[in-house]
Amino acid sequence: GVVAVVGDDPAAKSSTLPSSSDATMVDLHMPVLFPGDVQEALELGRHAVGLSRSCGLWAGVKLVTQVADGTGTVAVHPDLVRPIAPVVEVDGHPFQPHPDGRLITPHTIDMEREFQELRLPLARRYGVENRLNRVVVRSADDRIGIVAGGHTFHETREALRLLGFSTDDELRAAGIRLFQLLMPVPLDPAQVRDFGDGLDEVIVIEEKNPTLEHLVRSALYDSPQRPVVVGRRNEQDRLLVEGHGSLEVDRLLAPLHRRLARHPGMVATRLRPLDDVVRPERPRIPLTVNRAPYFCSGCPHNRSTRTSADTLVGGGIGCHAMVAMMDPERVGHLVGLTCMGSEGAQWIGIQPFVERAHLVQNLGDGTDFHSGSLAVRAAVAAGVDITYKLLDNGTVAMTGGQDPQGRMAVPDLTRALLLEGVTRVIVTTDDVDRHPRGDFPVGVDVWDRSRLAEAEEVLAATPGVTVLLHDQACAAENRRGRARGTIPTPGFRVVINERVCEGCGDCGDKSNCLSVQPIDTPYGRKTRIHQGSCNFDLSCLDGDCPSFATVTVPERPPSRDRAGEPVRPAPPAVGEPGEPIVDPDAFTVRLAGIGGTGVVTVSQILGTAAMLAGRQVRGLDQTGLSQKAGPVVSDVCIATADTPVSNHAATGGVDCLLGFDLLVAASDANLAGARPDRTVVIASTDAVPTGQMVTHPDLAAPTAAALIERVAGTSRSGDNRFLDAAGLADALIGSPTTANVLLL
Repeated sequence: GVVAVVGDDPAAKSSTLPSSSDATMVDLHMPVLFPGDVQEALELGRHAVGLSRSCGLWAGVKLVTQVADGTGTVAVHPDLVRPIAPVVEVDGHPFQPHPDGRLITPHTIDMEREFQELRLPLARRYGVENRLNRVVVRSADDRIGIVAGGHTFHETREALRLLGFSTDDELRAAGIRLFQLLMPVPLDPAQVRDFGDGLDEVIVIEEKNPTLEHLVRSALYDSPQRPVVVGRRNEQDRLLVEGHGSLEVDRLLAPLHRRLARHPGMVATRLRPLDDVVRPERPRIPLTVNRAPYFCSGCPHNRSTRTSADTLVGGGIGCHAMVAMMDPERVGHLVGLTCMGSEGAQWIGIQPFVERAHLVQNLGDGTDFHSGSLAVRAAVAAGVDITYKLLDNGTVAMTGGQDPQGRMAVPDLTRALLLEGVTRVIVTTDDVDRHPRGDFPVGVDVWDRSRLAEAEEVLAATPGVTVLLHDQACAAENRRGRARGTIPTPGFRVVINERVCEGCGDCGDKSNCLSVQPIDTPYGRKTRIHQGSCNFDLSCLDGDCPSFATVTVPERPPSRDRAGEPVRPAPPAVGEPGEPIVDPDAFTVRLAGIGGTGVVTVSQILGTAAMLAGRQVRGLDQTGLSQKAGPVVSDVCIATADTPVSNHAATGGVDCLLGFDLLVAASDANLAGARPDRTVVIASTDAVPTGQMVTHPDLAAPTAAALIERVAGTSRSGDNRFLDAAGLADALIGSPTTANVLLL
């Protein structure tokens, strides 16, 4: 069998474009399994294998962001899923699918007949016999039916709970029937007709394309008492359920309320007023600074993406895509973001129709070895003038530091580029002696990274396809290597004498580094090097500022013998916690912090602790590109009895807002989950500058007092607690790394 796991990102959290693959899989006649949480993903993964083996089709598993980035307690008994394989006889023998590679007429016509008459019906029967689509709530008096699949089913159930229908009995009493589809394609018409029997109206809830709505309407078309079917639009062809972005609880409340309120009697008398569910938000003064994704401290991209403001720059997939969020005066004018393998290909079509003759295209080594080299080849064949700024940092940094598949050494890569027809290659590097000069082909120059701008100018003036290959290791991987002892740690630190520093910001401009931070001192606004995050790139020294100094530090002894260490006082006794101030049986924690500081790690610690305590847990880590110094949010929903329906908080649904970074916690998006009579805020007051503040030192973040006042307006201010977690962690163990755990 074959299982195709298809990732969909409806809200483009980690993608350049919002996506939905269900229509494509329908066109391919591929059965679609659509899990809505981690438990269903495990179960449907087993079913996908059984389905493919039994009918001989590729089985598609549609994984959306809410499931792929979700967490939860699961049952893992080996007998939890026992697939039932349907049997059909052909010429007196059970049909057994076999792979066949003879893809040529007339044999393919016979294959198509077998596909249409045997394999596809078998897939449909598999879904029926294994009850992958089931009516989960039903009564004889039902008048309204709601159909949903995957995570939208769980979001729909949470919306119904907020509207006043918390239990199955309350839904039955209101005459609401629910149809959960774990395998929406192929859909069995008989099951749909059985679900629709006796109903006045069927509401189809789905994201993006109205694929499911069409299938349900088609199945009910010949029913003698056909119910009204609405979904994306109502019976007057007016928009009902929005088709853009991610379809979550907050966006379902209004359309569901409108439809349910139309039915007098059972529904209308139980339906909560919408104003009680969706409370209007008080307008807030916008924050003067917002946290956004940024390059890591010491990242090679801090240098390699710098260019003049009038340069046309092509974006793509990789950390360098963050230039789309940065100041064009520093990174150039962006001309679109392409998919992997198309970097620079847009210029082939654009260039003949514009006055500009040259484009700079950013490209990472992982993408180049994957498929970007095809784009370079296409640009050479098209004869356009383009410079590829290719960063060779030795890792696929954006997705966790994997080794690039098919990686070449830098000299070999330059040789391959020249063989492809590239006119000229210049290598810039932080260590010109890393590779012997004799390893490079004739004509390839190796320059120090201080000549990056010069190299770009030279290549821009060279006709044809040129490559500026920047050779510098990923700062995050270097940091991991130093922590593991595989890379030596320099025996010095860079510091700034605050009395000499004038706070001009030139060091931040030169380095573009997050560790070069503005700070308010008794001598005015100055700059400091944040030692805990410094990755020893040393670009900040390029300013030749007299306030900078390097300080030699003693080497840490490798021994773990602590005989010579000072005796630490015993920690004070901690009493048992008092009575809970939130509902102990069902509560939601929102963790808000900075990407790369362990927000997701703490959410895993919290969820695991709850699981070990016998609680049911569901959660969602909302990261995407924000894992790079941007805002990261994790919701953890914990219950003592039933598993929480949704894995994230709806508006006003947060019981505890755990703010590892007060600036992130105080954003409008996170405060939307808070409520003055429900939410308790526990937050750190440590101020961490944003990337924008590094390059614009005159830009000040809101004060801690202002942010505390901001969150107090939407929380239980009397129960809130604030502390400098980073400062305490640094004072206790000598490093702020564990500040998030301390706050927990």
